[in-house]
Amino acid sequence: MLSYEFYKVLHVFCIVLFVGSMGAQFFSDSSKKSLKIISGVTSFLIFVGGMGLLARLGIKHGAGWPMWVWVKVVMWILVSALGPILAKRLKGNRALGYYGILVLIFVAIYSAVTKLA
Repeated sequence: MLSYEFYKVLHVFCIVLFVGSMGAQFFSDSSKKSLKIISGVTSFLIFVGGMGLLARLGIKHGAGWPMWVWVKVVMWILVSALGPILAKRLKGNRALGYYGILVLIFVAIYSAVTKLA
């Protein structure tokens, strides 16, 4: 059994790596495959860390999730799917796309910290 602290460190560290790799994808002129791999792997590890945290908080498998968990999962799906797509497709407004991704991440963080009902 891994500890709550381990999952929390994994979750937060992978979020930092994910945001950094997204920033590099949005603001780099070259399309490096390594950045896409890093963002994909860290996105998966964000999910693993988050599910581990839920287990350590006592939220059982198959039980109804609180609203803040649903908000975080939806934000994770949006950021993980839209981030690489926007980084590749946007040409002129890359900064705006990146800031939009940061807003979605902020909503996820806010919902977890305040544990919205």
